[in-house]
Amino acid sequence: MTTLAAMIARFFLRHLLSFVLICAVLLLGRWAWAEWQAYRSSQAEIAQLAGADQRIARDAGALATASQERVARLSSASLSALGERIDAVDQETRRKQLERQKASELGPLLKGQPILEHQLAGMRLDAEIYLLDAERKYLQELRLRLQATQSAQSRRAELERLRLRHQGVYTQWQAAKREREALEQSHPVACRLGIGSAQYRQCGQLRALQDQLLADNRRADGDYQRQLALVQEIQPLPALQAFAPDRSDIDTLLAPLRERQAALQDLRAGNWFGRLSAPLLEIMPTALLILLGAMLTPLAIKVLFYFVLAPLAARRPPVRLLPDSLGELALESGHAAVSREVVVDAGHELLVHPDFLQSASTAGHSDTCWLLNPRYPLTSLASGMVALTRIRASEPATYVVSATQDAHSEIGVLLLPAGAALVMQPHNLVGVLQQRGMPVRITSHWRLGSLHAWLTLQLRYLAFHGPAQLIVQGCRGVRVEPADAGRAISQAATIGFNANLGYSTRRCETFIAYLRGKQALLNDSFEGGQGFYVYEEMPHPGKHQGGPARWLEGLADSVLKVFGI
Repeated sequence: MTTLAAMIARFFLRHLLSFVLICAVLLLGRWAWAEWQAYRSSQAEIAQLAGADQRIARDAGALATASQERVARLSSASLSALGERIDAVDQETRRKQLERQKASELGPLLKGQPILEHQLAGMRLDAEIYLLDAERKYLQELRLRLQATQSAQSRRAELERLRLRHQGVYTQWQAAKREREALEQSHPVACRLGIGSAQYRQCGQLRALQDQLLADNRRADGDYQRQLALVQEIQPLPALQAFAPDRSDIDTLLAPLRERQAALQDLRAGNWFGRLSAPLLEIMPTALLILLGAMLTPLAIKVLFYFVLAPLAARRPPVRLLPDSLGELALESGHAAVSREVVVDAGHELLVHPDFLQSASTAGHSDTCWLLNPRYPLTSLASGMVALTRIRASEPATYVVSATQDAHSEIGVLLLPAGAALVMQPHNLVGVLQQRGMPVRITSHWRLGSLHAWLTLQLRYLAFHGPAQLIVQGCRGVRVEPADAGRAISQAATIGFNANLGYSTRRCETFIAYLRGKQALLNDSFEGGQGFYVYEEMPHPGKHQGGPARWLEGLADSVLKVFGI
C-alpha cells in the first residue's frame, strides 16, 4: 500500500513539475516575444525619426539657401521692389499659416495619414513660416535703411541748394555795393545833395536794393544754418550683414522630434535585445573576417604546400648523411612480437627502459644508467631514454622485453653490424644491447640547407652506429625492407633507415585525401641501392586523437622533431 502511494505521489509530482516548467517556458517565451517586438518597433521608429530629422533639416537648409539668394538679389533694389516683395512674403506667410492651421486638425489623421507624416508636414510648415518671417524682417530693415539713405540724400541736396542761394544773394549784394560806391565816388555831391538829380535817384535805388539783398542774405543764411543742423543730425548706419537665418530656431522647431528620438533610444538601451544586439553587431564584421580567415587560411596553406612547395622539394636532390657507410640491417627472427627475449652474455650489456622490462633473470646484475649517451643529455632526456635499467651478466641470461603499457605495440630487435649506421628518432627506441666498455656511438648531422629538412621540420638527424642491437617498438609490429631502386612510405610510420641511403620526400597523390586530413602531405622516399628502412605496421592510433591535449602534444613533437628526437 505504501509503495502504491509513493508511486502515485511521484506520478503527480513529476507531472506537476512538468506543468510548472511548461508554464515557465510559456511565460518566458511571451516575455521574450514582447521584448523582441518592442525592440523591433523602437528600432524602426528610430530609423524613421532619424530619416525624418535629416529630411527636414535638408529641406530647411534648401529653403534657407533659396531665401538668401532672393534677398541677395534685392540688396540693391528700389523701394517699390522691396515693398512688392514684402507684400508677396506677407501673402505667402498667410497662406502657410492657413495650411498649418489645417494641419493641426484631426482631419488628415481620420483620412488614414500616418501620425509621423502628419507631424513632419506641420514641422516643415513651421520651418517655412519661420524663414518667411525672417526674410520679411530683413527686407523691412533693408527698406528702412534705403528710406533713411534717400532722406539723407534729399537733406544734403536741400542744404546744397540753400548754400548756392545764399551765395547768389551775397554775390548780388556785393555787386550792388560796388556799383553804389563807384557812383558815389564819381558823383559825390550829386549823390548826397543833388536832390532830384538822376545820380541822386540812382544812388537811392542802389541803396534800397542793397538793403533788400542784405535782408535776403540774412534769411538765406538762416535757412542754410537750419538745414545744416538737420544734416548734422544724420547718424551713419552700421553695416548690414548678409541675410542668414538662425538655424538654432529651426533646431528648436525639431525639438519634439528629437526628444521622441532620445526617448526611444533610452527605451532601446533598456531592452535586453538591444543590449545584446548592439555589441554583437559591432563585432560581427570582425568575427566574420576572423572566421573566414580561419576557414580559408588552412586551405590556402595546404594548396601552397601541395601544389608549390612539395613538387619543388621532390625535384631537389636527396639527403645522404653517410654515403660511405654499410647498408646492412636485419630484424631478428624476421618479425616483431608482443615480447622479445634478449640474451645478455659476459661481453655485452643491456640498456632498457624500465617500463618495457617484463621479466629478468636473477643471475644478472642490474643498476641505473642515467643517460643513453652522455654526449647528448638533452636528446636522451627529451626522448625518455633516461634512468635506464642497465643489466650485466657473467654468463648468458635471458630477459624479456615487452610493451607492458601499450596493447598495440610490438617489440622488434634490429641487428646493426659494424660499419653500418641507422638514422632514427630515439622516441621509438626502448633499449640497446651493446658491448661492454664500447657504448653505441651516436652522431649528429644538421641539414639546414635542405628543403626536405624544412618541409619535414627535421633539421637534425641522429645516426646510430654498429655494432649494436637496437630494441624498438612499433604499432602492430615492425618491418624491415630493402630500399632497392626506390621505396616510399608514410612519414607517420617511419622508424629509421640506413645512413647510406638517399632520403627525400614525395607528395601524396590525392589532394582531397590530404585536404581532409586522411593522408599526410609528404611520404618518406628512400633510394640508393643497398640499404634498408624500418617502419611500424601502422601509425599509432593515439596520434589521431583530437583535443587541446593532443594539440599541445603535437606542438611538442614538432619541436622535438626539429632536433631529430
